[in-house]
Amino acid sequence: MNDVINQENQAVSTIWNGYCPESLLQGKRIRMRLNDWDFYESEGTGLQIALLRGVQAIILNFRGNGEFRSTPEYGDDVYNGEYLSPQTAESFPFNDGKIFTTAEEIENYIKVVVK
Repeated sequence: MNDVINQENQAVSTIWNGYCPESLLQGKRIRMRLNDWDFYESEGTGLQIALLRGVQAIILNFRGNGEFRSTPEYGDDVYNGEYLSPQTAESFPFNDGKIFTTAEEIENYIKVVVK
């Protein structure tokens, strides 16, 4: 299946399914919740995604600090099949159209770029 963990190699899809890509790479299924900055943030790792609904899910290069909205809204509740993308710009929309094409690109980006 394209949007869940690949059980053989723990790879993550290049399509965002509402769960934390970093956690999926570790074999864990952790939800992402809307935070006070309007980013989806992993409840486990702090990884953040800026969502352009129906288009891109941009993995931001900085982590959140757990300041979630008081009324929970989860990424997997609004699944639209957005392409996972790296942050390539400092301000909204945080990306110039580049998308990840492999799980390895996602993993390397998270390991090297995300602080």
